[in-house]
Amino acid sequence: MEAYLASTVYGVFVVDKDGKVLAAARRAGDEDAALTQLLDRARSMGVDRLLTTEPEMSKYAELVQPESVGGSIYSDEAFSESLGMSLAEAREAVRKQALGSTRKGVAEQSGRKDKIVAQAVNAVDEFDKTLNIFASRIREWYGLHFPELGEVLEDNASYLRAVSTLGLRANFTEEAVRGLDFPAETSARIAQMASDSIGGELSEEDFEPIRVMSQAVYQLYSLRNRLTGYIENLMNEVAPNLTGMAGAVLGARLIASAGDLERLAKFPSSTVQVLGAEKALFRAIRRGAKPPKHGVIFQDPLIHSAPRWQRGKIARSYAGKLSIAARVDFYGGEDISKSLRAQFEARVNEIKSSFPNPPRGEPREEPHPGGSFGGGGGGGGGRRGGWGGRHRGRRGSGHASEGRGWSGQGSGRRGRRGFRDQ
Repeated sequence: MEAYLASTVYGVFVVDKDGKVLAAARRAGDEDAALTQLLDRARSMGVDRLLTTEPEMSKYAELVQPESVGGSIYSDEAFSESLGMSLAEAREAVRKQALGSTRKGVAEQSGRKDKIVAQAVNAVDEFDKTLNIFASRIREWYGLHFPELGEVLEDNASYLRAVSTLGLRANFTEEAVRGLDFPAETSARIAQMASDSIGGELSEEDFEPIRVMSQAVYQLYSLRNRLTGYIENLMNEVAPNLTGMAGAVLGARLIASAGDLERLAKFPSSTVQVLGAEKALFRAIRRGAKPPKHGVIFQDPLIHSAPRWQRGKIARSYAGKLSIAARVDFYGGEDISKSLRAQFEARVNEIKSSFPNPPRGEPREEPHPGGSFGGGGGGGGGRRGGWGGRHRGRRGSGHASEGRGWSGQGSGRRGRRGFRDQ
């Protein structure tokens, strides 16, 4: 006789082709022993061929495709009745098992190192925004007393350390400033500026809030640097190839932009190229403008230091190498980051030698972001670039390619008021 071996979270069953339960056993601690007893009972009932549609049961029965089974052999009603359970008890057992599996999966995903990397680099970016706001406030506040200090100490951390340590400008002597490890020339310059400062006087009471805030913000800078070091160590463990190609922080930003290392590894290089520029990309799609050439990968020095007409080609090559690095890191493999980086730098040199000058007809300088939109562009000068499209101009007039726009052939700085004859 032919029968089927089926299992649920609460039991294992031998059923015939019509779904009738021939033998059943509850799931217990020693599952192999229970299955052995179940199969012995099935053979004693005349079952000489046992089939299953479940791959995990293939070592006990012959694996077949579910389509080969005429009807459904799974029935919670029949299974629970054969075990002496109510249908509600059976469904509750299934529910508990599903919740347990979900919790386990969530815990595994949440504990992945690449998820931790993404959160850490997002924290660094938020630190940078917050620190810039606080540092600007302290510069303006303390600048009422010693405005010249900001001209010399452009680095925010150095500025905060000097303010929180030395206090009022009367304390900025050459010896005191040199005690903060500043060069002798810089120390002498700051001391001279302090003596000739045009800032107003502050009492100790007025300066105390500035001191407290400077100390607190400087500690945040120290915490930010510690967090960056943590990211570098974690990235060397999680994605050594991506770290070798892009650096720890930029590699972590790519992982954060993608969501995790798995998604980054599965992205095509064209998607990696524009990660972080999603708003610009969808704006370009919606308006029919040129799409962005790069996203966060623009932070790599070889891209942002390159001339405008070379950046797209360099970014495309860079994204291809980053995709390879991410896949090697995710699927497992040796560290090939040095080879990938060497290939990328060779390609950059090739691009620079092949395209030393901008394409004919394109300006050497970047166009202003507030330049003309729409079709064509007017002739002649007004103060503003022409809004093409189908709108009439308000100041000046002149014909764009499809309509009249801002400042076409107007005269003077703003063009003549009024409309030209149509």
